Amino acid sequence: MVTEYGPVGSPELSAIGMVLVAERYARQGIGRCLMRHVVTEMGTTPLTLHATPYGRPLYEELGFKVTGQAEMIRGHFTPGAPDVSVRTRPATAEDLTTILRLDAEVFGTDRTHILTRLPAFADQLRVAVENDRIIGYAAAWPNMDDHVVGPLIARDTRTAKALITSLAAHTERPLRTDIDVRHDELLAWAKERGLASIAFNSVMTYGLSELPGDWTRRYAPLTVAAG
Repeated sequence: MVTEYGPVGSPELSAIGMVLVAERYARQGIGRCLMRHVVTEMGTTPLTLHATPYGRPLYEELGFKVTGQAEMIRGHFTPGAPDVSVRTRPATAEDLTTILRLDAEVFGTDRTHILTRLPAFADQLRVAVENDRIIGYAAAWPNMDDHVVGPLIARDTRTAKALITSLAAHTERPLRTDIDVRHDELLAWAKERGLASIAFNSVMTYGLSELPGDWTRRYAPLTVAAG
């Protein structure tokens, strides 16, 4: 699966995901052929993906570079004392323009075509607000028995915590999310609240040295497949 971001016909970034080969066809070079085809088809468009330890050697062989790491965590969230200094609420249709503007600034390119589908795709979409100004947003969408938290965009770690707490308060499912390991304070806090480490994936890029945007406010992707 390839998800393009930016102007139609001239994407600024493409995310690769769901590179799967049936077990009976494993180790026959099919994955390599698929990836070579994608790289060729995308031409000069920069690429990014989340790689498992199993897949990383193939991507490195094709010229992808490791530019970061994400830790997958999962579990039933146990709330602590509420932080009343950060107000959260369900997002409304009137918030969408502001969410899109904030997301483009933090993600580094426009993904309107993805985010406008989020209210229908996600079970929850919430915003953090300060003085009537949106300072972060997050969604929780169903995946098997879990609610996956993503995207998670926030002004700071305190805001990210408030958004996760508010999402957890409205579900009985376990939460799962993939947090950029540079956000070590958020990871430590989430583990104290009951989420355990499941796996580490490498964030890799092709055609650019690092992802665009502001990683300090980008805590979790929409999905590891779509960025």
